[in-house]
Amino acid sequence: MLDLKPMRLEDGDTYRSYTKDLRSSENSFTAVFGWMHKSKMLVCERDGLFFRFSDTQEPLYMFPLSREPMNDETMDYALSLMRWDADERGKPLVIGHIIEEQAEFLRDRSFDIKENRDYADYLYNASDLLELSGRKYHAKRNYIARFQREYNWRYEDITNDNLNDVWDFQERWCRKNNCEENVSLQEEATSIALMLYNLENLKAKGGLLKVDDKVVAFTVASRVGYDTLEVHIEKADYDVVGSYPMINREFLRHNLTPDIKYINREEDLGLENLKKAKMSYNPCRLLMKYTAV
Repeated sequence: MLDLKPMRLEDGDTYRSYTKDLRSSENSFTAVFGWMHKSKMLVCERDGLFFRFSDTQEPLYMFPLSREPMNDETMDYALSLMRWDADERGKPLVIGHIIEEQAEFLRDRSFDIKENRDYADYLYNASDLLELSGRKYHAKRNYIARFQREYNWRYEDITNDNLNDVWDFQERWCRKNNCEENVSLQEEATSIALMLYNLENLKAKGGLLKVDDKVVAFTVASRVGYDTLEVHIEKADYDVVGSYPMINREFLRHNLTPDIKYINREEDLGLENLKKAKMSYNPCRLLMKYTAV
């Protein structure tokens, strides 16, 4: 049986060392840590491999990771350990949130592969979201111009000095959106708290917008892989017109580095409004996800 234990904040460097070539959101330590309260993620290292298991009512293994390129022999060994662990736990061996390259290893190994569009990550060219040039971003530029014209605003990186201002906004946002009656929004609020109050330890960065010294939007992002920045949180006041495209652009203007080629804005969870919002930024690729059963 694998010696799987609850993932800790101290596991971040190890986790990132195994995922430096992967752009998908499930391979972001910040994202996984932020949702630990829901995923119940267990992890362990063994024989140069890194294993992950979500110990919930619908148990799910993640694709085994290696610092070296995965080959057939290593894959077969990893799967034998996972099958053994699943049998000992009395759990099915279901491997979830895998990308196409990972699915290839499982297609000929007695697994049925099922596409899961709701969990596909939206990837964007970083330069597109930074510059917002061309006709396809005309509406975004108009919203930003209106925001700049109508409001007395400023951007700030999130630090210990303004962290409480951000959380005050999050609480106002929750009251406005009836979080007390929505379990999903309550779970999201827990994730936001875990990320905000561990920014430095997670190697994440955050930014906020203020209008008349009051926070109206904030965002949190961190690197996943070697060339991708993943946006984990983006909250804004819908009544402040243009606040969403403005926080997106200003954060990138202040934090994007030349080695970042892509922005991962995560999945839409099958929610039509979220899908529409993510498509409006014109992704260069949908990073499809699969489940291997």
